[in-house]
Amino acid sequence: MLDERQMSDLMLAEIESAETPSRVLDVDRAMSTVRRQRRLARGTGATLLAAALTVGALTVPDLLNPDRPPAATMPSNDGEKAVATGLPAALTTIDPTRVYVRFGWLPDGIRNLQYQAGRPLPDPGAGPAAAALAARHIGRVYLGATSSRSGDQWHGVALTLSPKGAPPPVPQRNSGQAAIVIGASAGPELNGGASTFTAYTGAEAPETVLAWRYAPDGWAQLRVFGTGTDTKDTAVRVARSLRFGDDPVQLPGKVADLPADLRLTAVDVTESLEQPGYWYASTQWSPEASAGPGSAPARVLRVGISRYRHVTDPSDKAYVNPNTTIDGHPARFGGENGNESLTVYDVNGATVTIDDDALLPAGGTKALFRMVTLVPEPATWHTHLHR
Repeated sequence: MLDERQMSDLMLAEIESAETPSRVLDVDRAMSTVRRQRRLARGTGATLLAAALTVGALTVPDLLNPDRPPAATMPSNDGEKAVATGLPAALTTIDPTRVYVRFGWLPDGIRNLQYQAGRPLPDPGAGPAAAALAARHIGRVYLGATSSRSGDQWHGVALTLSPKGAPPPVPQRNSGQAAIVIGASAGPELNGGASTFTAYTGAEAPETVLAWRYAPDGWAQLRVFGTGTDTKDTAVRVARSLRFGDDPVQLPGKVADLPADLRLTAVDVTESLEQPGYWYASTQWSPEASAGPGSAPARVLRVGISRYRHVTDPSDKAYVNPNTTIDGHPARFGGENGNESLTVYDVNGATVTIDDDALLPAGGTKALFRMVTLVPEPATWHTHLHR
């Protein structure tokens, strides 16, 4: 049974590190590959549009122990009943092609939704502490909803499912200073067990952090930041309505003929609730040698698809001036030192992007583009996050 001291000990064990922040929940930001811009701008001066696709299915052995039945459902405060309250076993391997949790109830004002699974490469601005944390973890599951506007400080709801035995993450502050536990109190019963509210230093807006076990030896943590007037009540309602499971991620396409040594390490899917039909999906691939547990992938291949959005205003950060054509489609191509980035626009109403850290031969991004098969009418496709 979880008590406050145990919870604090787990939190303090991670004080020196910070969780890798979500790189999306801002759909426009997701459409500008910051890491690739920095690398390629020196050689091409290009402003690259990042859109991202997801790719072919990956088969992974059973992730959940089928011998233990799912936990019983729990009624919520408002009389609603959650579809499920947890998983039958803590995740020991996180399959990026699976959906382990979905939102039920969310507060008003949510603008974007995001689901992330696997081991995404740390954000270049996250710092060495976040990189070290990512290197130690075999992966994570992240589910987020943002209520802030593009360019503003992030406000919203963020859920993290940690792998078996890993403690809940410490919130990352915009100041870069470590958040330190300053108090804990008992929360409601969740998934048939105790939960804990934990307070941290340095919060820039009203914040509630609620942690509980989504399975034996597996921690779920929900963070509500700057959303509504009662973040604690919001956290409890969101937690009680979460829907756990093990379903396939819906993807807007697939790719064939990837190098045999590449392994799918992360999937990242975002959809805007303000712009109907505007979505973003990304998959990350890395060589087997650098994709094992305990090491962050050093080099990656990202393939992506988004809904095409025609932008003619150079002041719009999604604007990119094509410099070539691929199979009759306007495109932007650039690279240096073996790295390549290719963005192909208006492919049957979609944008396809391929970012390669020198894992493909020269011109490999163009060859791989021809191996991408989109779903029928991708402009009308929706992510699994569509509500």
